[in-house]
Amino acid sequence: MRCSINGKAIAAFATFCTVLVYLAVGAAIFQAIEESHENEQRENYEAELHDLLKDVDEEFHNELRAPCHMVEVLQATPNVTNTWTFAPTVIFCLTVVTTIGYGYMYPVTDEGRGFCIFFALIGIPLFMACLAVYAQHTANFIRWICKKLRKLFGGKDEENEKVQQVVTLLFCIVVILTFSAYLTYKEDWTYFDSIYFTFISFTTIGFGDLYPSSNDTLFYFLFVFFIILGLISLGTVIEAQTTNFSTFLNFISSTCECMCGKCVTVEQDPNSDNEEAPNQMEAAA
Repeated sequence: MRCSINGKAIAAFATFCTVLVYLAVGAAIFQAIEESHENEQRENYEAELHDLLKDVDEEFHNELRAPCHMVEVLQATPNVTNTWTFAPTVIFCLTVVTTIGYGYMYPVTDEGRGFCIFFALIGIPLFMACLAVYAQHTANFIRWICKKLRKLFGGKDEENEKVQQVVTLLFCIVVILTFSAYLTYKEDWTYFDSIYFTFISFTTIGFGDLYPSSNDTLFYFLFVFFIILGLISLGTVIEAQTTNFSTFLNFISSTCECMCGKCVTVEQDPNSDNEEAPNQMEAAA
């Protein structure tokens, strides 16, 4: 039994390491492709700005550069306003394989777009497989907690599934509130905005209307950690609710079939009697 548990743990850890290596390699390739184009864009911008200011008195250069840079931020593509350094590119790769796709950063070169298609085709199923493994481990852990609670407080076996769903929901809520509190601390957001961003991220909706601006190493690490943990926890809750809705819809469908079946039987009885009467008369004749 110990070998089986250790084997599953090793397999889960190996799957997670494979995803991390895949993200790192993908980020390095994206960086190599897009960063050179980004640097070229920035050099062209600086050259155009220099040509614009060359006939202007030097004492006015600083006053004119500020509005020019403001126009750059408002009108430029993401490759000008966002740097394709390694850590942000890892986050970009994570949004690709999780299908969140905030849209704050995307490849603009043909090479980068082509590699993005290839990267997503392999990365999405790889990450989903990893997510399924850790979702199963999370479900087993919650099931173990529920058994301990049932032994401690008592309860029927039939109630175990409901207790598991409640514990899973509470775990998901704790993850959402914790990550939202961290975002509120790091960003200039209200707590409600942080909860909104967290939910939109965990459900992989990813509108992109909000995106954190922090760029320190600890933030990137915690961002990846909470995104993966949130996808696992909220995915488990949504799966349980999907099962509940399917059961409810099946109950409604069965009820409707029974009711319709009775109606058909009542309507068919007079017709069947009328059809049987001529047959009996023909047989008597």
